[in-house]
Amino acid sequence: MASAICNSLGFQMKVDLLVIGGGIGGYTAALRAAKAGISVALIEAVELGGTCLNVGCIPTKSLLHQGHVWRDAAKLAGTAMPALDLAAVMTRKRATVERLVGGVRSLIQRHRIEWLRGRATFVGPRMVRVEKVGKTVQFNRCVIATGSVPVVPRIPGADLPGVMTSDGAASIKALPRRLAVIGAGVLGQEFAQIFSDFGAEVIVIEARDAPLAEEDPDIGAAVRAAFEARGIRYELGVTVERIQAADDGLSVEMSRGATHTALAVDTVLLAVGRRAYVDGLALDVAGVASTRGVIDTDDRCRTNVPGIWAVGDVRGGLMLAHKAAADAECAVADMLEQPVHRASQVIPRAMYTSPAVAAVGCTEAQARERYAELRVGRFPLSANGKAIADDADAGFIKVIADAATDQIVGVSMVGPGVTELLGEATLSVQMEATLPALFDTVHAHPTISEALAEAAHDAYNHGAIHLPPKHPPGANSARGHLPQPANVAK
Repeated sequence: MASAICNSLGFQMKVDLLVIGGGIGGYTAALRAAKAGISVALIEAVELGGTCLNVGCIPTKSLLHQGHVWRDAAKLAGTAMPALDLAAVMTRKRATVERLVGGVRSLIQRHRIEWLRGRATFVGPRMVRVEKVGKTVQFNRCVIATGSVPVVPRIPGADLPGVMTSDGAASIKALPRRLAVIGAGVLGQEFAQIFSDFGAEVIVIEARDAPLAEEDPDIGAAVRAAFEARGIRYELGVTVERIQAADDGLSVEMSRGATHTALAVDTVLLAVGRRAYVDGLALDVAGVASTRGVIDTDDRCRTNVPGIWAVGDVRGGLMLAHKAAADAECAVADMLEQPVHRASQVIPRAMYTSPAVAAVGCTEAQARERYAELRVGRFPLSANGKAIADDADAGFIKVIADAATDQIVGVSMVGPGVTELLGEATLSVQMEATLPALFDTVHAHPTISEALAEAAHDAYNHGAIHLPPKHPPGANSARGHLPQPANVAK
């Protein structure tokens, strides 16, 4: 346990490792260090679990699941959508969140980690003051894991009543009749489906020409088609000029070139991204360097100050919970002087809509910039038995490999359950597996995972078993010639 002394700064604690932030990056670092016998204190002002458990990953997945079940029930019954009990939906979501947050609280307690409820400010190179608690903490090592907050774009009217960020969208008390979602990234798309499933009319507004523009264009096109089929409308390639109060709600004024239009809605959701949260930390007092609000780190999560690491969203880049957890493992391994292979880590990407999206490694465009020649295979889920049986066969799996080595460098997937295939896909990319290694692995039938092997066959030019031939029989003189069997007759 941490020791405590009194000095002129008030009640002071001395600890081997101080973790600032109780999100997934922070509590992972704290638990991993505590398991190694290090005395740990953790500072978190709000609740353990951070954005992911409280307002992000877990609440949105609960809402997505409930919306999916609600729509499926009406579809199977062949009736109109029943009235939504939003209070019951939110009660179930809160129970899900509390179960997981309670689990983290229990782990922190069982590992004898001191949880200080407050906000941290550096008051010296090796000292932090915990605001509103009246304590200072002296540390030997420190992990900064303060996460991120939603970006509020500089749009006039973004602060009006009825305009919310993703942090507030997971806890609404009334369903809007008509919702504008500004931003067509993962956050925007997930909330667009949640509100659409619950019966709202949803319009997605995006400055770029496609949703999920960071991913393979095939993914954006497939998601757009699926969302438009369920009634979600897109306004792409537009700039939001302002949001204004109107008699019946809000007016979102947009421009596309010289054309100006106004959209009447009840509520606006700002989903344009997140930024690293380092507000009030006083990084300069500790000498920690940052660039445009992001803490500078190396590939072992070390800052420029020896003994201080930063993990998760405060490092910038992909702001994903599993990346924060991986960063935390890396930082603690580094402080324990254990082998760290951070440079080889591959970070998967996922969106949990219907259809779901999963990707890892290079998109096809990125791969073409890095490799002289590619092998690209694609398999539609409309030819996959499990997808057809589940009545969810919209989507595909694409496998991208370096033609010179057959090494798999990227996988992009759209369809039911594809997020559960990310383990195999990520392992394939990280371990530099080849196409034959993937399709020579026996995949259970019937599963969506079979489509991974089929796509690998397609990339290797064997041709997927359950697709028509790429070349008509006889079109290739090299095809159809088997070696003659040995004459075993005596």
